[in-house]
Amino acid sequence: MHKRFGMLTAAVLAAGMVFATPAQADTCRWIVEDIKTPEGYDPASARVSGTDSKGNFSGTVIIPGQNNSAVVLWTNGEPRVVSEFANFNYPHVDDENSAGTVLVTGVDRGGAGEWGVYLYTGGHTGNGTVTQLQAPEGYRADRGIALNDQGDVLASAERLKDGHRVTVLWSMVAARPLVIDTPLGQGVDLDDDGTVLLDAGYTHPGYLWRAGQIIPLSGKGSFVNTGAIRGGKVVRTESMWPEGQSWLWENPDEPRPIEDGGTAWDINSNGLIVGDRSTIVGPSAVWRNTTFLAELPMPDGVRDASGVFVVGDDDVIYGDAYNYGPLKWSCSYR
Repeated sequence: MHKRFGMLTAAVLAAGMVFATPAQADTCRWIVEDIKTPEGYDPASARVSGTDSKGNFSGTVIIPGQNNSAVVLWTNGEPRVVSEFANFNYPHVDDENSAGTVLVTGVDRGGAGEWGVYLYTGGHTGNGTVTQLQAPEGYRADRGIALNDQGDVLASAERLKDGHRVTVLWSMVAARPLVIDTPLGQGVDLDDDGTVLLDAGYTHPGYLWRAGQIIPLSGKGSFVNTGAIRGGKVVRTESMWPEGQSWLWENPDEPRPIEDGGTAWDINSNGLIVGDRSTIVGPSAVWRNTTFLAELPMPDGVRDASGVFVVGDDDVIYGDAYNYGPLKWSCSYR
């Protein structure tokens, strides 16, 4: 078991003073903690992939001695390996929403033996329920992408007759799942209003799919990560390896450069962005919209995080460090 890090000293955490929300005038400082992992599992193999933004979160860990993984739910900081996925091969968490519903991709050995997309509900309050999402006839959903706070789900799917890739949206206000099939890109994220961010590849910043209409994001360059959307705001990263420049779209026609932003991995509904500072391989850092706030502190002996992050609407950030384990950052007023 790793030692858990509590409040670190001001000397260690002097990465900068930041605002917890745009409306607050008092400043806070970022602190880092180790995340407790299930007993008997290697912390370095654990990764957090979703949060309900209420202190609970979810992810995946490698099963010791097996070429397989297990789904983990953390409730009030305590991890639980989810037994309902014990009969799955390679299950992994894709997302979690504010209701504590978890989106999972995996292969059910008791079913057809094919990749499928599942919702896991009620797991933070007891034994949960696993429900497979059924794609439209002629398609197979095989990779979960995103789950929003309305309960809408975005997934990647294959057309069975020829293997053609499409995006499928299960909307709470639609009678049946919708196939999004466009040469302009694949869905990579989902906003709470049902808007889908489409990744158009390296040569275009992407498109928004909104109620059947496709809206281009303005900009030029070579874009390397798939990007994220939340609250109508989009972040993506332009690559000039090893240099990088992250961008924020609050309006599809007006991209704004993020101050000293090398990459932007995720954004929450408050405009808190997490990424890498200055370059694609720069230190992990946070921004509020386009304004730089601070570099994220690391535990002793850890140089940097892996660059894969989840940021909740409570402004708590989850990530991991290579060959170390999962980490949690929050902003303290003490």
